[in-house]
Amino acid sequence: MPALRAFDDGPHLSTGDNTPDWRESWALDWHDRAAGVAAVYRVQTAPAGRGTQARSWILADGGISARVETARPGAQPDSRGAQAGGLGLRVLVPLRSYSVAAGAGTELTYTSGTDTIRFSMSGQRAEPGEHYESFGTVAGTVRDDGGRLTEIAGLGHYRHSWGMPDPSARLVRSVHGTFGGGLFFTVSEYLTPAGTVAAGYLADDGEFHGVEKARFGVETDLLGRPQGIDLMIATADRRDFRILGTVTAAAVDGPGFTEFSLGRYRGSGVIEMHPQRLTRGLCGRDRLT
Repeated sequence: MPALRAFDDGPHLSTGDNTPDWRESWALDWHDRAAGVAAVYRVQTAPAGRGTQARSWILADGGISARVETARPGAQPDSRGAQAGGLGLRVLVPLRSYSVAAGAGTELTYTSGTDTIRFSMSGQRAEPGEHYESFGTVAGTVRDDGGRLTEIAGLGHYRHSWGMPDPSARLVRSVHGTFGGGLFFTVSEYLTPAGTVAAGYLADDGEFHGVEKARFGVETDLLGRPQGIDLMIATADRRDFRILGTVTAAAVDGPGFTEFSLGRYRGSGVIEMHPQRLTRGLCGRDRLT
């Protein structure tokens, strides 16, 4: 992979590109376990002026409030980030620090505690698109729907992705979390022509263990929302890890805020299901995407 540069924090697509499946997104999620508050923020843009959309999910008092906002027609992200409605993610220090403004009273700063992280699925002959991510800390203030202002000092995860995902590699479910102190993980499961494959890693104080196999034991409710997970991962350096998770609250079409345990360590993060959609394929045959 080519080395990341400062401008990779900005948009990667010219407005003249009309490729319909091309997408770019900026995402930040964080959790403050002591305050019992967490959030996921996402801004996604499509090419050729087809719009920018922001989505946010806020966990407070055991419940989730969700919001969808769209940018004015023709609005495009600039070199410092992206915004739609009242939600904006901005670059403070390229590849290292970002700010989030989400309406009156919500002002947060994310600071990465790691260098940017990327992993490839080329070994499975599938590329789900370009991206990078990091884990770090979040500080600032959050105002909930009831007008209450809360000081935040928590752990966070940032991800920036772009491109046209390989249609033969469909994302089934994904999970990531952090325990602090340099211990964090991210694992995704894809369905490919060769079968189900996993991609991701577990990092422990600067030592990275690439995931070779994963078993997602996910419990769901009648609406398909995750309620818990028993994640078993086997790494390329022949190590096994078992991560247990209890979902505090989950959105029907969004993330599940989750409390994780790995041995004696306790942390938090997000699990998300990516449901199948039936589409009409070539020669009139239906296929799952």
